[in-house]
Amino acid sequence: PQLTDITSKRLIKNCLAVSGGKQAYIDLVNVTATGKITEAGQVKSFHLIETQDGRRQLTYSWKHLGRSYKVRYSFDGVQSWQQELLPKENLAKPVTGRKAQHFARQHWLIQPFIVPMMADYVFQYQGESRVSGRPAYLITGFGKQNEQSWFYFDKERSLLTRWGGKGIIAGTEEYMDYQATHFAVVSGVLLPKQIDLLAENSKFGTITFDTITANQKIDAKIFYMPVSTVPTLRQKIVR
Repeated sequence: PQLTDITSKRLIKNCLAVSGGKQAYIDLVNVTATGKITEAGQVKSFHLIETQDGRRQLTYSWKHLGRSYKVRYSFDGVQSWQQELLPKENLAKPVTGRKAQHFARQHWLIQPFIVPMMADYVFQYQGESRVSGRPAYLITGFGKQNEQSWFYFDKERSLLTRWGGKGIIAGTEEYMDYQATHFAVVSGVLLPKQIDLLAENSKFGTITFDTITANQKIDAKIFYMPVSTVPTLRQKIVR
């Protein structure tokens, strides 16, 4: 599609209105959040940063058999990368393919309903649907490289209650959705406080936010992949 249709524009406008107003979203430059994510019975702590221009960073921490683990995923606006920090710090490496696309495009808190992120999308209304038995309206967002995301707006309340895109679970490409079950007001904006993780419409995990803080001073350098400081050994040529 070349242009966003009228129905999609109205649904997004209504969502912004009931969530605090368009200006409140414009003023939401970034969010920093902490909490826990449960997947397949394993609980991990997380530290999340998302920005209005689409950059994001997610750091997981957990323990297994008495050993501490920590891994970081980041998207700098162009490239996604990951780095294992514990039990041993390894070199950061790029993430590519569907996994990278899902991490970069599927946000937990800040959605592409205002510029600059919105400028990368064309939205098209798909019809009526249901979210946990409640009537909803569904639109599809076509992003860069025609990457598709979907957004469900509650028919009665106009809130965004479910969104997602294709991702990777256990090495398999699946339809992965996020469904908000609780909300909280942060800097005048109603944001998800708890999110269920769905794969092919089946719940496989839960994200629970302990803290969400808006508009912190963030150094943009943290989103870029660290440069290796390991010296490169060069073989001396003997003549």
